[in-house]
Amino acid sequence: MRVQRRIVRFETDDVGDWTALLECHHRQHIRHRPPFRLAPWIRDEAERARRIGAPLECPLCDRCELPAGLTVVRTTATWDERTMPNGLRSAHRVAGGTWGRLRVIEGSLRFVAQTEPVTDVVVDARQSQGIPPDVEHHVATSGPTRFEIDFLRPGS
Repeated sequence: MRVQRRIVRFETDDVGDWTALLECHHRQHIRHRPPFRLAPWIRDEAERARRIGAPLECPLCDRCELPAGLTVVRTTATWDERTMPNGLRSAHRVAGGTWGRLRVIEGSLRFVAQTEPVTDVVVDARQSQGIPPDVEHHVATSGPTRFEIDFLRPGS
């Protein structure tokens, strides 16, 4: 099942199109463009207000893409294949409203998240990996590695 996020509020972009701000901090355009997209309600203030809190699929969460404008609020200790907490090896979640960013310093880790489709990637020092809030995931080691996890929230 695709990742569902609640609508927090609506805003207009630079050209006047409506976007939904989702609880995951992503923004998603909502347009009424028949016959491809039917959303006549977006033009009515009362209808927009009625949809606050409604679920909406978030393809950016399904791709584990970090939203713009997040800042690091905490970074874990640096772990290796021996010191990483056992809880990271089994299914767990990052708290709602908070994103994780897996950063590998040496070696590599396998990251698996229950997105649609399932995210199953090997992460090394050349890239980082976004971890969406409230999405079940785990990591696995296959050799020597050193890594950290940043926790991010919107900047103030």
